[in-house]
Amino acid sequence: MSFDTQRENFNVILESYLSYVALYKLVNNGSIEGVTPFDKFYWRFTFFVKYQNPERISALGY
Repeated sequence: MSFDTQRENFNVILESYLSYVALYKLVNNGSIEGVTPFDKFYWRFTFFVKYQNPERISALGY
């Protein structure tokens, strides 16, 4: 995978994270206390979901 493709994937994940944070703030009256840090969001968005057993993910609520 080239750098450009990886960067595009990263940008998609970053946009998803920013959307998540905006929704979290909206639901929690403007507070981001308890929001998932970007590193954990990135991990789940890329590796965890890709390589984890789908039945196990459903059981965890992801």
